[in-house]
Order: sequence, then C-alpha cells, then structure tokens
Amino acid sequence: MLGAAAAAQNALPSNPSPNGSHADFASRQYFFGDWGGERSALAEKGIVFDFFYITDMQANPIGGLQQTYAGWERIRGTVDINFDRMISWQGLSFHATGLWQSGANLGGKIGTLANPSDLVSQHTTRLDSFWVQQVFLNNRIRVRAGQLAGLDFYGNQDYGGTWLMEPLGYAFGNLFSSIFESFNPAGVPGAEILYAPTTHFYVKSSVMSGNRNPYQQDPTGTNFAIRNSANFLFETGYLWGVNRCWPAEVGPPPPDCTVPPVVATGKTYPGSVKFGAIYNGGKFPNPKGIESSGNYLIYGMASQALLRTEAGSNRGLDATLGFDYSPGDVSRENVQITAGARINAPFARRPKDRIGIGFVYSKISDPFSNFGELLGGSPLGSEKAFELNYSLQVRPYLLVQPTFQYYANVGGNPALSNAPVLGFRTKVTF
Repeated sequence: MLGAAAAAQNALPSNPSPNGSHADFASRQYFFGDWGGERSALAEKGIVFDFFYITDMQANPIGGLQQTYAGWERIRGTVDINFDRMISWQGLSFHATGLWQSGANLGGKIGTLANPSDLVSQHTTRLDSFWVQQVFLNNRIRVRAGQLAGLDFYGNQDYGGTWLMEPLGYAFGNLFSSIFESFNPAGVPGAEILYAPTTHFYVKSSVMSGNRNPYQQDPTGTNFAIRNSANFLFETGYLWGVNRCWPAEVGPPPPDCTVPPVVATGKTYPGSVKFGAIYNGGKFPNPKGIESSGNYLIYGMASQALLRTEAGSNRGLDATLGFDYSPGDVSRENVQITAGARINAPFARRPKDRIGIGFVYSKISDPFSNFGELLGGSPLGSEKAFELNYSLQVRPYLLVQPTFQYYANVGGNPALSNAPVLGFRTKVTF
C-alpha cells in the first residue's frame, strides 16, 4: 500500500478530457479525475495530493480462538510540497499525512501473531506524520525532522502492498511489541539523517521517541508528545539494476540526474539488500516481571527480480526474504521470518494485475514459552502463516484483491486448530 501511495505521489496526475464520457471515467487515474485541471496545475507548482479509501473484509470459518468475521477501513490523505518550485529554495520539502480508520481486529479474535490485515491498529482520527526535509551536497545528504512512523522506514517491506498480512504487507509485526518502534498511523517526534555517496549505496540513522502507548499519549497526533525512552535506529542498503540514476531512498534526484532510457532489447533485474538495527535503553521485563535495562532488534531483507518476460517491463517474477531477531529473555515474539513471491502481469492483457504468494514464521521465545507452561498453559512454539492473493486492477483508481490465508499453530499454540482466512481488499484512489 505504501509503495502504491508513493508511486501515486511521485507521478503527475493524468488530465482526463473534460467531456466526462464513460471512456474517460474508466481510464482516469483518480476517481475524481484532475479536478478540472487544478490537480495538474498544483503538481506543476510542487504541491501533490494523494487520497484513498481502503478496506479489508475477512473471516475464518474454522479454527483459532473463535470463528468470526471482521472488517477494517481507512481513509487517508497526504500532501507533499516541493519548495524548489514554489519559492526556489533548493532541496526543501514538506510532508503531512492524516487519516480516519475504524473496524474490528480479526487477528486478535483468532489469536494470531501475524495479523491477517496490515491496516489494523486502533480506531482513530489523527494526524499521522509530518516532517520538513532538506537535502544537501547534490542530494547526497538528506536531513528530516518532524513526526515520523519508524516502521515506514526501518523494517518495512520492499514489496509492501502485495499482501494483506501485516509482516509482509507493511513491516515486521514484532517491531513495536519488542522495541516500541513507532508505526503508522501513530507517528512520534523524531529526526533522521541519510547519506548516499553513490547511486547504489545508502546509510541512514534516526532517533525517535519510543512512546509505549502512542494513541493515549497523543490521541490526535498534534501534541508532539515525547514519552518513555528513545529509539535509536540504523539501516544500510545496497541497490542494483534500477533504471534510475538516484536511489529512491534519498528522495528527488539532483538537477543533473537524468534517467537513462530503457533499452528496447534489454531486460532489467532490480534488487536490493538492507540490514538494520534498533536499540531502546528503557526498562524491559522478563516473563517473571523482573526488569532490565535495554533491548535491541536486528533485521535483514533482500529483494530481487528473478524473471522478466519483456524488455522494458516489470512483467515476470519477483522474490523477497526477510528476518528479524530480538533477545528472547525480554521479547515474547523474538524471531520473525518473511518470504514472498509476486507474479507481475500474469496475463498479457492485464498488465497491472499481480499474484502474491507469501509465508510468515513467528516464534515465541523459549523463556516466555517455558514460563507459560509452568503456569499451567500449553507450551508455545511458532506460528506459520501462508497467503495467496490476486490483485485485480479493475480501473486505474480501483483495486480489488481477493485473498486466502492459512494459519498453522495459531498464536504458536499447538492446542488451537489451524485457521483458514478468506477475504478481500478494496482500494479506491481519489
């Protein structure tokens, strides 16, 4: 979802013809079109909007803690302002995102570790994130400060949006429970610096507030609340095979950067690898409630295009693999592994459609599992979750995504029956 939103923000809106014909309505990029040309005019001045409505409807007919259904919906709006065009201040930009969301948590009802929907958190209407960004040295250094969602940038999936399941569709699901890294839509105060000495390599680091109850500590997202111990975040990455002269992580390209044209007879196989770590110096309890200072989490991800059937196209097969680890003495869910494959444009006449296949392994640490057994509960182990979906791009502004998921050892509890989950996602971009 985030990748799709970013692509929508980076591209200039199409300008449908004013006659309002059925053909125009079917082909327009946005449901409300180009606002009579105003959207394109604002984009030319450096002001880009992105609005969408998204909802997940899912149910598990058998298995888990209970058999039920649930839905979650979200309306989200984003504005990005590039001051290069507005006031000729080179390298300065502003970003803000707000939303409304509501629904029921199906994963909580079933008892899963990997939530079936990456939208679910809490009912809220709030300002999610906002920041001011400045780039220096021909875009090789970027400084960003404001209210940030850490999971948007550290531990997030390269192919996010291909799946509905949280650890694949958004970011590792145990980052908040283990280390209290902030997430959208509950951004927290923070600052980041990124350095990209070449077009393929970057390193970045941040400090963000480690708010442990962000919805209560800042209900509207406007209080800029700094609570609890801070998170210190680090990531480095390497990219290859991309048809651009500047890493997307850095932001807009420098003025002298031109994207080379795609060679008609060639195929590109982009990929990336990244490693990161987060440290929080606060107090963390072990299973017996005894607190110790400090906790950390490390992660790694790799993504690669494996097959391209046509030159200058992404039609083919991509794959991704990720892992994270946190000490099990203070992190209940201390290991997570994600793996996925996506088939882009499986049918020649459907260039925007996609098939997604995914797997998530989530492990309860031995100290927490053993302590629960001493209290009379079942010994907990690991949960294995699978997903298969088809993304149907009905119109440029309308996505429908039917999904099948299957959970083995729900919640890592072998006493619970396996649970299939059926559902679909709908997204409308306005």
